[in-house]
Amino acid sequence: MKPERTSLELLAPARDLECGLAAINHGADAVYIGAPKFGARAAAGNSMDDVAALISYAHRFWARVYITINTVLYDNELQEARSIIQRLYDAGADALIIQDMGLL
Repeated sequence: MKPERTSLELLAPARDLECGLAAINHGADAVYIGAPKFGARAAAGNSMDDVAALISYAHRFWARVYITINTVLYDNELQEARSIIQRLYDAGADALIIQDMGLL
């Protein structure tokens, strides 16, 4: 049975899979992590496999995973970003944190 949620949410940043797992293990209700590309921290791009593993693990504990795609995109990057978003959706991501409204 799914536990009741309160109005507060403990949201933790996850630089990578290891940090995300630690946050979930220590009670975070949700974590946010950079997508494989198009994140504000270019050096913190995470592999799709790591993001999918974090999502799978978090969902076992009723925690959510939000993915950041928080850079301004050039027109020629939109299709690749959409492709990444579809893969994140297929992996079960709970939400996206975006900057560029062109993705909508």
